[in-house]
Amino acid sequence: MQKQMKSTIAACAWALSIVVVSASAAEKPMLINLGAGGGWFEPATSGQGFALDVVPESNQLVAYWFTYGEDSGAREWYVAQGSISGDSANLDIYQTANGVFDRPSEVDLTKVGAAFLEFDSCQSARLGYVFDSTGTTGDIALQRLGTTRYCEQILAGANLEAVSKSNSWVNLGGEWIFEGCMQLGGGTSHGDEWLEFTDSTITLEIANYDTPDCTGVATMQTLELDLQRLDTTMALLDGETVVANRYILTDPASGAEIRQLWYVDDIGESPVITHGVLDSPADADGFPTELHSLFFSRVAEEQ
Repeated sequence: MQKQMKSTIAACAWALSIVVVSASAAEKPMLINLGAGGGWFEPATSGQGFALDVVPESNQLVAYWFTYGEDSGAREWYVAQGSISGDSANLDIYQTANGVFDRPSEVDLTKVGAAFLEFDSCQSARLGYVFDSTGTTGDIALQRLGTTRYCEQILAGANLEAVSKSNSWVNLGGEWIFEGCMQLGGGTSHGDEWLEFTDSTITLEIANYDTPDCTGVATMQTLELDLQRLDTTMALLDGETVVANRYILTDPASGAEIRQLWYVDDIGESPVITHGVLDSPADADGFPTELHSLFFSRVAEEQ
């Protein structure tokens, strides 16, 4: 029985695949997206500030920090870069030197500190920083300079689909419906899957068939699994490198564990959802390194 349960869980985990999404959210958390790029500043120190650039393809945020030295009025310029995780980003701070105005030159780039940037909304954020050489630390409350409309439009779409440009796992208390037919071997198959999730659990209700093409009478099966999102990693999708989630599904009763990738891209009119290929090469931790190419379309929210 335990072996059968493990096989069924594996088949369902690999089969998070097909087409339709219906999601509802009581909360709309902030997710860093393309619309968060632009100018940010602290009104109390007007004349200083940040230009942010969000790069969804590599899950990176780049911050250009325009400020002044501690002991003089000389201008200082820092570059900070790091990985995005939902509403925040861990950044390394670099300082450039030896460039020449409007001329090609060998520019030195030196790491001088670290920062943590966290967004409360499309309008406000906070940056904590520490510099290695001086030990100087601080915390800056930032406001958006300019419109937040683009950020809010992207955020609304991301929340509806329970995904983000950064591919970070988001707890929206959402309900997803996957439609399709997956052959399981031995002349059996399963069809529609109803998936409800939180940030730490997944409940699957699956229509199982004793035929290879999802015809005949369906037997409904319910699986309650623990969900652990570990981090993001680079994976191949149709020959292109994308940033995907690494996550673990575990059956609490048997301890059976599935290591999987899940990639979601909600840019454009037709969002893309895909998961790791079953017979893909695995990384050192046992996660697949290649993704299927699958598509879904959104349907109206259920009333």
